[in-house]
Amino acid sequence: MFEPFHEVVNNISRTIGKYESELSRPVIGVMPAYFPLELIWAAGAYPVQLWGNNLPLENSDAYLQSYCCSVARSVLELELIGGAKMVTGYAFTSLCDTLINLREIYRRLFDKPTLELSIPITQTVQARKAYLSSVVETVLEGLEKITGTAVSPQSLTEAARLYGRTRALQRQLYQIRREKTGLVKNYDFYTAIKAGFFLPAGVYQQMLETLVADLEKMPAPGGKRVKLFVSGMIFDPLEVYRIFDELAVDIVDDDFANGWRTVSKADLKVDNLVDGIADYLFNPAPCCCLYNPDNDRHTYLLKQVKDCGADGVLFWYVKFCEPDAFDRPQLSNHLKQQGFPVSTVDVELSMSNFEALKTRISAFCEILEGHG
Repeated sequence: MFEPFHEVVNNISRTIGKYESELSRPVIGVMPAYFPLELIWAAGAYPVQLWGNNLPLENSDAYLQSYCCSVARSVLELELIGGAKMVTGYAFTSLCDTLINLREIYRRLFDKPTLELSIPITQTVQARKAYLSSVVETVLEGLEKITGTAVSPQSLTEAARLYGRTRALQRQLYQIRREKTGLVKNYDFYTAIKAGFFLPAGVYQQMLETLVADLEKMPAPGGKRVKLFVSGMIFDPLEVYRIFDELAVDIVDDDFANGWRTVSKADLKVDNLVDGIADYLFNPAPCCCLYNPDNDRHTYLLKQVKDCGADGVLFWYVKFCEPDAFDRPQLSNHLKQQGFPVSTVDVELSMSNFEALKTRISAFCEILEGHG
């Protein structure tokens, strides 16, 4: 059932090359996070999301300090070793200092165009939209230069429908995981989500429709197992989820930037594109990288944990992600005050030995078993 998704994730370059040829669209690498893929598709390009990889970091240290997050270092490594030859240009957001600096490094080192959706830090919604009006115009102009195709109202509407439907199917997959705990293995679940980073939305949508239909027919397994809620920026490395499966632990929900925070986004409203992008960026899930005083992350996260029936919360910290590190102590204390056991694991995308991580996860799950 999940084999097609594993095939994609295990053969990323082959997958992208295949669909680049079939679609005859230039490939644009989308850096983390929240860049509306609809804009790229509407401009006639093929967006591929780059959230990092597990390459050995041998070249990127010449340009990024070793204490920069492994997400930025690993995507830079990919370009430095010639592993992203199929990528025509790059789309960035301005979520953190490292990502902003990474764009400047790309501009200096590589002969590939870069776009930046600069995300505003403002006190009011009105100021946010006023700032975005010029940003969106610049992004659309940049896309047209890369593809030779202007974004039209019709292409935007079609793209919004396409990607909106895809996220709706992903939300159904999340719902199945919550309601039929244990039906989907953790490793399979995140592989299915990750496959969408590299597939054209229409192809991925067909795969999800088949998967969701099959899962909805299956009964929930019996028995009581530890149920975890996991929060972090990026759910990689995938291999770690084999540990949860071995320990018979079920992740029932998450607050990952490349997981639920993105999946939860509604259809992009294109009648007023600036308003639509503002809503898309800042709603519904709050993020440590987005300043939105009207959407309190403490309240949001607590509700998510309660609604999914989790026994405890595991913070998934990709080392040296400063926004995530700043948020975590307060969030952790708030959850503890509400009676939820909390723990944190540190990961790097390039890690290959998971024994210490397995010990820590196992110990926390034993605490949850005793707590229940």
